[in-house]
Amino acid sequence: MVQLMVPKLVCESVGIRGMARVLQIAINTVVKRILELAASIAKPPIPLKRQCFEVDELRTYIGNKGNQYWIAYALCSETKQVVDFVVGKRTKRTLKVLINNLLLTDAIIKTDGLNIYQSLVPGNKHICTARNTNHIERHNLNLRTHLKRLGRNTICYSKNFAMLEACTRIYFWYRV
Repeated sequence: MVQLMVPKLVCESVGIRGMARVLQIAINTVVKRILELAASIAKPPIPLKRQCFEVDELRTYIGNKGNQYWIAYALCSETKQVVDFVVGKRTKRTLKVLINNLLLTDAIIKTDGLNIYQSLVPGNKHICTARNTNHIERHNLNLRTHLKRLGRNTICYSKNFAMLEACTRIYFWYRV
């Protein structure tokens, strides 16, 4: 029962201490179960037969508000499913990991106006307008609503990188 409740509580914006209270287990046990669950979730294969993907990033913090991290992810425009994500600093190296995985397909990559994408995505596979990223921008709002640690003006944020990545993996890919 507890094992089934943890992913639901993660996706409903319940913090670690709140989960411990609701499930009546220790905080360390909650953390351990989240990390174990996230490790057991396999990344789905990137669909090769899709026409286009939307890519965007959103900011969060680890430890304190001076330590910014970014979650960059790709959303399939047709199925609205997250196909890949990466957590890291907002650098070319971090985004290159995500983009290189998408370039293995023949799909078009839609991004916003961030100039790093211009150098990572070949011009014939790149569409760069804000209008073409409506689905992923809507998904960003859902993410911020469902994962408290991603809110813009909040005192809630991840204390370490592993928990941020684990909670993001659970939100994107956990299926009951």
